[in-house]
Amino acid sequence: MGLSKTWVSYMVAVALIVASNSYAEQASDWRIELLNEHGIPTDTAALEKSQKNHFISAEILDEKIKLLASEKFTEREQAQKDILVMGKDVLPMILALPTSDDPEVRMRLGKILISLQADGRWNRNALVQRAIESLLHERKNPGIADPQGKLFVECFNTEKPSLSGGYRQLRFSAPDGLAGAVTDGMLRFKGDHAQDGDQRLILRARDFNGKQEFPDVFRIESKMGGAAGGVGAYHVGISIGNVRALFHPGYPSGAFRFERVDNNVAMVQNTNMGFNPQVDKLVLMSIEVKRLAEGNVSLDVTVNSAGHRFQKSAVIKAADIGKLETIGLDRSGRSGGDGLFDDFIVDFGKP
Repeated sequence: MGLSKTWVSYMVAVALIVASNSYAEQASDWRIELLNEHGIPTDTAALEKSQKNHFISAEILDEKIKLLASEKFTEREQAQKDILVMGKDVLPMILALPTSDDPEVRMRLGKILISLQADGRWNRNALVQRAIESLLHERKNPGIADPQGKLFVECFNTEKPSLSGGYRQLRFSAPDGLAGAVTDGMLRFKGDHAQDGDQRLILRARDFNGKQEFPDVFRIESKMGGAAGGVGAYHVGISIGNVRALFHPGYPSGAFRFERVDNNVAMVQNTNMGFNPQVDKLVLMSIEVKRLAEGNVSLDVTVNSAGHRFQKSAVIKAADIGKLETIGLDRSGRSGGDGLFDDFIVDFGKP
């Protein structure tokens, strides 16, 4: 018996909705999302105006600092936001300023310095500036590569109760029964489960740029941590190819190490980080990746946490790390708290 036209039409409509939703998720643009989040209009005229406001010069900085002393609270608040959006490049200019006689200005500049010095290279303010410049370049120079280079950015702004089908460009890998989730603007990998194996959200080179491997030099940064429970029984980290850099949330000194993903064999044994990464708090891990002669790879890791700073470097043999074809956010361990991640950024440098 043939299917009715009504039923066929219904199935086609469902398929189109599913395809449309899938495409919408894959086609999302981090630049538009981020600017919308910060209340910045994304039409070209508005972006040009924002770019002028965020352009860094001594004159503009001086104007904004004067507004920090405005009698109007809204003007003081906006000036503080405008200076933050200038990003880390403005730090030397602020540090060179004489101490202000105005306590309000001193207080606000102090907050700006703390924010800019604590965050990574690609804090939200720097990303806003890059989003504005990138969109304007794209619209004015269609088909021409951005001279500032290419970023992969995922801020986990869209809620998703299950990651079994992945998250936008990212692929999910975990034992059956574990799905992961994005809730409250954060990636979560479930703790205290019966299954062995890693939970990973992975960026693949072929999904990102259609190539078999990432470039020989790039930089990764992401915020990460873990929920309370089972301290020392699990770890979180970033994987590059077949090697991950990791630490144990809540464990004394963090027990940082490099290990292989496939068999968990340590490349560099547990190292004292000099501080205890607190549970339910995110730290910033950044990794400079560089392919060396004979296929070996240099990994330079920095972890920043509430005034603490840990650095560790290692040269990983080509046979251990393999191809630079994947970058992942990873949680390992059966018991223990949830793995927590936010603001996953990969900077591939200038073309």
